[in-house]
Amino acid sequence: MKQYLSSLNERDELDVVLPDVLSEIGFNVISRPKRGTTQYGVDVVAIGPHPTTGQKSLFLLSIKSGDLTRDEWATGKQALRPSLEEILEVYIPKHRHARHKDLPIIIALCFGGDIQEDVRLRVQGFTEKNTIAGQVEFEEWNGDRIAEMMVSGLLRENIFPKDMQNSLRKAVAFVDEPAICVTHFTELLRQIFATPPKNHAVRVRLARQIYLATWTIFVWCRDAGNLESAYKVSALSVLWTWDLCHDHIGPGAKGKELAEVVDKTIGLSRGIAALFIQTHVEPYSQAIDGLGMSVPSSASIDINLKLFEVLGRVSIHGLWLLWMRGVVKDADGAMQLEQEIEKLLALIASIIDKNKTFEAPVRDDHAIEIALASLFLLRCGTADYLAAWLRNVMRLSIFSYRTHGAYPCILREYGELAVHPRQSDGYREEVTAGSILYPTLALLMSIFDDADGFRELEEFRSKSMNHSTWQFWIPDDTTEQHLYRNTAIHGSAITQLNTAAGPEKFIEQVNNEITAAVDFGSLSAITRGAWPLVLIACHTHRLPVPIHFWAAGPESNQETLAPSEISLTEDTG
Repeated sequence: MKQYLSSLNERDELDVVLPDVLSEIGFNVISRPKRGTTQYGVDVVAIGPHPTTGQKSLFLLSIKSGDLTRDEWATGKQALRPSLEEILEVYIPKHRHARHKDLPIIIALCFGGDIQEDVRLRVQGFTEKNTIAGQVEFEEWNGDRIAEMMVSGLLRENIFPKDMQNSLRKAVAFVDEPAICVTHFTELLRQIFATPPKNHAVRVRLARQIYLATWTIFVWCRDAGNLESAYKVSALSVLWTWDLCHDHIGPGAKGKELAEVVDKTIGLSRGIAALFIQTHVEPYSQAIDGLGMSVPSSASIDINLKLFEVLGRVSIHGLWLLWMRGVVKDADGAMQLEQEIEKLLALIASIIDKNKTFEAPVRDDHAIEIALASLFLLRCGTADYLAAWLRNVMRLSIFSYRTHGAYPCILREYGELAVHPRQSDGYREEVTAGSILYPTLALLMSIFDDADGFRELEEFRSKSMNHSTWQFWIPDDTTEQHLYRNTAIHGSAITQLNTAAGPEKFIEQVNNEITAAVDFGSLSAITRGAWPLVLIACHTHRLPVPIHFWAAGPESNQETLAPSEISLTEDTG
């Protein structure tokens, strides 16, 4: 735990984790770190018991990362000593709230590592000189002390039982083996959900445990230079936290507290995704087949599977940016967001153009990644580019099928995909018995009014795919219960798709199905304006993207699919 703390950065990491730790051990955190405001040396303000007398005291925390060295003690704007001087000279006499005037003050020097020996005497001299008995005291909260708090608070037996501790430790131990790490982390989530929370306090505690456990995995993954486990774990954390909290988010203090935890979990997931893209995608995006060559395997199936997985991740990140565009209110933030969207749009276009693998899906359910990318590209106003890419996907998939190449199939197991396609009687019909890929392409071609492309696809269906059930998936009245944690099969299939009558009739049929399938609109992620969560669930649990997400049409540049676009930390009414 101490190693984990010492590797945290000061901003947006240690100063995010520490207030939650204090809350878990009984402190009342009344002020958290804020951007763009003068804090006069204080990062966190909390009310808690005096360590020796137990008297109610005011704790002022000044937080630094890693070890406290001579430079970090006295040199530069972010040094600790100037921050302490600001607390003594400005915060305590001028900025302290009136209701805290009578409380004894404890100034906590917080850092994830240790005080180096060559600076210890300087720190000791400063604190002894400025201590006022009964009024102002100093405490050293180093990595050992904070780790002890975490163990006594978050990991104590009645909050985080031993079997849960074991699951977390195993997940951390296998961060370099993503499948094993995710298995142990999922077991931790199951243990957290084993007993339904009895009250608000328990619910908040469980949500914070998920959040901090995810942080732990992320930091170890970052230090190991492998973000695969962190990405997968963070997606699960967002979905399970939402399932835990969404019914209780509201305008009251308790509802806002839960909303804050959900917001932070989503923010962490988005941050991990951004770092994954920056580290593992951007450096390879400009070279021809660069992304494919970055896969540590020469097997075409490995490259195909990994590249489509990456496409889905990049697209979801882009869709979150579009979601943010609906909630950001300040002009500077909106401008920065537009720049991020434009950058990501260029990135997706570059990797699609330079890696022809994206025109040759091997798994039929790569329709999920294609749909996610299409949603982002459509809402960025690139319908012509998207239509050209999808036409290539369609033609190469048809060509591969007719020539017995690596055509899209319904197989999921790696061992079966590795030897696909087999040359045996009835094999092609068996592994193409159903499809969500081809109807997705048909729907998008209908939206683009690509009559020639639609005609090619319908001809392929009538001559070569009569045996295949082309279908869409829609949520039903059980989906809300099972979508986020994937606890059971749910939803319905639309199988009687009419492509023979042409694109206009096909669009009409899809619109009628959208109108009739009202359960989509009752999903909590939709009613509360957090619609990207549905797409994360589809990508994580391998569910087709609901056809409702195409309702806005290609001409729309707005996220009109959710009833409201709101921040989860605002009143939801």
